[in-house]
Amino acid sequence: MSLVELIPTKQTDTKILDQLEGFLTSELGKNILYAKDEPGFVANRIGVFSIASCIYHAQRLSIGFDTVDALTGTKLKRPKSATFRTADLVGLDILKHVLDQFDQTLVDDPWHHYFKTPKWLDTLVEQHDLGEKTKCGIYKKENGEIKAYHVESQSYVKANYEIDSSVKSILKEDITKQISLLKANKHPHAQFLYSVIKDTCLYSAYHLQKIAHSCRDIDWALHWGFGWEVGIFEFWQANGVKQSLDLFLQDDQNISTPSWINDVPAFYTNEGAYAPADSVQIPYSNHVVYERQLYRPTLMGENSVEQGETIFENDSVRFFHENDGIAIFSLKTKLHTLNLEVINSLRKAIDIAEQDFKAMILWQNSAPFCAGANLYEIVAGAKLGMIEHQNLFTKVKKTAWQLLKPNLPSIEDLRPINEVIELLQQVLMALKYSKLPTIAAVEGLALGGGCEMLLHCNRRVAHTESYIGLVEIGVGLLPAGGGCKEMARRASKHKDIFPTLAQYFEQIGLAKVSESAKLAVEMGYLDENDVIVPQRLELLYFAKQQAQLMVSQHYRAKDPNQSFRIGGASAKANILAQLTNMRAGEFISEYDDLIAKKIADVIFGSELDANTKVDSQYLLDLEKKHFIELLKQDKTQDRIEHMLIKHKPLRN
Repeated sequence: MSLVELIPTKQTDTKILDQLEGFLTSELGKNILYAKDEPGFVANRIGVFSIASCIYHAQRLSIGFDTVDALTGTKLKRPKSATFRTADLVGLDILKHVLDQFDQTLVDDPWHHYFKTPKWLDTLVEQHDLGEKTKCGIYKKENGEIKAYHVESQSYVKANYEIDSSVKSILKEDITKQISLLKANKHPHAQFLYSVIKDTCLYSAYHLQKIAHSCRDIDWALHWGFGWEVGIFEFWQANGVKQSLDLFLQDDQNISTPSWINDVPAFYTNEGAYAPADSVQIPYSNHVVYERQLYRPTLMGENSVEQGETIFENDSVRFFHENDGIAIFSLKTKLHTLNLEVINSLRKAIDIAEQDFKAMILWQNSAPFCAGANLYEIVAGAKLGMIEHQNLFTKVKKTAWQLLKPNLPSIEDLRPINEVIELLQQVLMALKYSKLPTIAAVEGLALGGGCEMLLHCNRRVAHTESYIGLVEIGVGLLPAGGGCKEMARRASKHKDIFPTLAQYFEQIGLAKVSESAKLAVEMGYLDENDVIVPQRLELLYFAKQQAQLMVSQHYRAKDPNQSFRIGGASAKANILAQLTNMRAGEFISEYDDLIAKKIADVIFGSELDANTKVDSQYLLDLEKKHFIELLKQDKTQDRIEHMLIKHKPLRN
């Protein structure tokens, strides 16, 4: 988690605090809150209370741990680990220790009784069943099956994550309706959620002035410290501050509330976040370090200004600028995947940028950078017989597909896959050899086509937590947007080409992904001229710095027809011998072996002699040829469908 809480005292030198805030923010990539010296500070005080409230109401309503986690995880816009899986990850001994500390120190807290350690927690800690670190806690895995602790029988039963259908529907509703809908629903699952939300809202409001400077501090603490997508005051305001308070008070007029709560129509306005100490809305910090965060994130209800001036926009991309001569290309697709509209838009953006701008940046406002190609379009094209061509019969099948699968994305504009591959190759080559500098600002996943996109930019600025790789083998394919070509070209810079090519082949063949930007340098996806940035919110700033530097140095891309050395047939033969051994040892499947041989054929330059010089197009043609051959195979189509449905690779 990125949260760091700073707790100043009367003796603290503010200059040192300012220096520390700047260092932690920019050099370590942290998000800073100033907290007051109270038990739990901000994040743990509210976050642990939310867990305590879940424990209290789960016991009151006889709801199991697995059901609580089904209710309080992603459906509530919180981490997948939810409540009790998070407790296992942290350690049940740690949870017990924190609850005991709050029980001992918060004796005047109106919710003090929530912090009493439940008997089941005492039992598990005494048994040294502490969670993940002992492989047994609230949950344990037995014979590949997840089991949850059952309090009454003190045994483990198969986890059941089913929740009431009416509650599931409420959690799919607009967030602005959820409090009232949950209160009106009498199912125990709904009453549990309503009670926990009500408790957390009222607890946060009651203690706000004592533990924090504004409601913003509590919400960001929950975002940055507990991984919530929506803070508690954000959620409350979205449901209506007064309307929700009236609902809460219907249950008990004697509920503890702060004196200021009746006078606040909104926690967040365009002026800032509510601070009860002075009854004002306060803005964000003006510390100089935040000048590098060109688009600081805001909370729901705060003033959020659209970035820059739009050049063009569609369902998949937005292309804009900020009157500084630098154009910015951003994806809007799910997981920022590449579809046909993205590819066409990138071609259009490059043309516009070359005429009207001095540099171009590929940047997303949030991770990931790009999770790869749109697999749905690929498998749809394969199933409809549109791998290499389309005809009248294909058009009929497309219409029938849409009628039979109305809930799936439209494929009306889908083109034959070989045409799309050729277009992608052309566009990425245009990106690489553009008349102006192109920079990729990378954060999070950059897989498959996303990796190929950054490889074809002239420079990369990457967040430390960038996970980069050519992973197409996982869906039965190989990189065909120039990924193999680009790795072969990079390897050719080394005097002894074979060890580097062998490394790159292994990375692609095993779908290896860098665990950090630093490791991506070792893997050849980033190079010595690229910049690694600890603070993700500074990515665009540093990308612009690189763009300005490259412009000032009159950067020009090299000749696209420039040739480079390849490993050749003899080097490929060495690799194929290793594959034979891996297949014999059953380290890879027969189909993995087939795909790997095609990858080797591309990256080593097929049957040409060692150190033969080729141009990019030679390897691009090999990529496309083998990609199409693989896509025609049932096993590849099975892998793609499995990934779309199960979200994990199929080994067939």
